[in-house]
Amino acid sequence: MIIQRILSSIGTIVLIPMIFGTLVILHAKEPIRSLKIDGLDEAFLEENSQGEFQIVIAGEPLSRMTGAEFSALRDLEIDLRNQKHSDTQSKRHLNALLIAMARIADKPTLMYLHELFESYPERRNDVAEAISWYSKENQRRDADWRILVRSLNVVEGEQAKTVMSVLTKFRRRSNKAQWIRQVILVGLAQDVLGQEIASQLLSHWTGVKFDQSTVEKHSPMLVWQRWFTEQYPDELEPVFPIEDAESRWKFTNLMSELKKRSKDKIDLKLGEQSFVKATCVKCHRFGKLGEKVGPDLTSVSRRLQQKEILLATMFPSHFIPEEYPTFTIVTIQGKVLTGMMGATANRDQLLILTGKGEKHLIDKKDIDEIIPVKKSSMPEGLLNLLSKEEVLQLISFLATLPDGAPQTYRHKSP
Repeated sequence: MIIQRILSSIGTIVLIPMIFGTLVILHAKEPIRSLKIDGLDEAFLEENSQGEFQIVIAGEPLSRMTGAEFSALRDLEIDLRNQKHSDTQSKRHLNALLIAMARIADKPTLMYLHELFESYPERRNDVAEAISWYSKENQRRDADWRILVRSLNVVEGEQAKTVMSVLTKFRRRSNKAQWIRQVILVGLAQDVLGQEIASQLLSHWTGVKFDQSTVEKHSPMLVWQRWFTEQYPDELEPVFPIEDAESRWKFTNLMSELKKRSKDKIDLKLGEQSFVKATCVKCHRFGKLGEKVGPDLTSVSRRLQQKEILLATMFPSHFIPEEYPTFTIVTIQGKVLTGMMGATANRDQLLILTGKGEKHLIDKKDIDEIIPVKKSSMPEGLLNLLSKEEVLQLISFLATLPDGAPQTYRHKSP
């Protein structure tokens, strides 16, 4: 809080870790009451201890899944998911059901959980928690490891602790800088226990262990931040984005508004108009709208949560897709251009798309130097061009699939 007040006095504030999850007071949850499972005789979803959910049939815990149980549980999951007015208790029932299914999952059940993860980005937190329970109590499969690693972009609070803790049990490790950075970011948003779990995962992946006296003088995540910056000088630093005090809109306020919105408040026409007004069309394709120079956003709703879409829009340099790096090109004549590089029909030329959406063709023979840049070519502040309602409708617009878009989307493995 002291750091935030100091930064506020000089014109900026640090975006608080609510972006990624914590700094919220966690209250004990009411235990799940028995939830009847239609289609199975004397079958109920129950909580036998805090956070441990199971399927009980005729008073006995179900120890393995069969076709009949899977069909009934899948139908219940779909019914809970499709409730128009899903209150907190219903959402918790849905989360509990996924955990109970995962604990006794067979191959079809695991396939179903993976399909949910791919098809419903907003549910990835719950699916990742469920798969964590399977990995903890059953097998530790590579396919589940990949799901859990990808979930690090979205899991928060207690679910983040669960995922990170289970990842320390896998023999497989990640040596990619982007995922090591993400664990540090997740850890920064955690309480003392969460930071310790994040530190254990980082040590497991990197093989690095710090002297205890060093960790005691500083928070574990601060030590890892410094290590990462020294180890990966060409990568983005593992720090939260900084929100300019003069920014028209604040991330936490917009996210709060988006969470309150129901699907019947989506105005696709206004969202499309906002996509044009914010100049997104200059670089991005959405369905049949816009240019396909930067990342194609047509299926972004199958790849990212609304939180991730808003974060990438407000802070484009916080995460930069590997396939869309930014470069500064210096010509022999002294001309300097910064942006994304693209292919052209002429092999002797390069295309550069600047942050203003301007396209420049440069002869390769005239290039003196190409310099990688740790900053997105997408400019910040584009949402300042929009009203609050336009911003909300733009994010909701991007969270839908336009006509003709494929219904499924497959991710690259981490």
